[in-house]
Amino acid sequence: MKVKSFLGGFDKNFCYLIWCNETKEAAIIDPSVKISQIIEVIESNNLKLRKIILTHTHHDHIQYLQDFIYYYPLIKIIGHPQPLKEMGEAYQGVDHHENISLGKTMLTTIHTPGHYSDSICIWNMKTKCLFTGDTMFVGRTGRTISANSNIDHLYHSVYSRLLTLPEDTLVYPGHHYGFSRDITIKDNKSLSNFFQCNSLDEFKAVMSSFEKSRRG
Repeated sequence: MKVKSFLGGFDKNFCYLIWCNETKEAAIIDPSVKISQIIEVIESNNLKLRKIILTHTHHDHIQYLQDFIYYYPLIKIIGHPQPLKEMGEAYQGVDHHENISLGKTMLTTIHTPGHYSDSICIWNMKTKCLFTGDTMFVGRTGRTISANSNIDHLYHSVYSRLLTLPEDTLVYPGHHYGFSRDITIKDNKSLSNFFQCNSLDEFKAVMSSFEKSRRG
């Protein structure tokens, strides 16, 4: 599987174009940046864009969804089975641990509520790639200060579902908030106290300290 990242959008958003090496079938993960540069890569590599996968439905992550639908009217939109926005007839909800085929590439969905209740991550076991949206960034987790977020759920999602994946899994986050564009789970664990907690209370303390530092 090939991965091409694009940086832009509302707040240093990442949009990812992924495709199967053999069949050239492609998908977008989070249509959060202007589409012109993405279409150039699709056309120059003779890719067939089949799907758009949403890690969650916060506005900045779906900002250019309608542009893609206009350009590719038959495209399938994939995300959480209970999205918090009306997504239309082309939308398909996927369950936790459901597989999504992309040519000969198989992607697995991981439900990760917390930052937002309709958050999912996308994992490719073969290449050990994990697209985390706003659940996990380089150096920290997503925040839980808005409506439809829940810190207890986020702790479970991060510690029971993401940090249990192979440590050499490469994390592709939804925003460029860290010192690098991506990071392995092992390095995120070793470098950040967000991923070194032994309990929910410890995690809450780390999150509280982070929020206080933002207000300082």
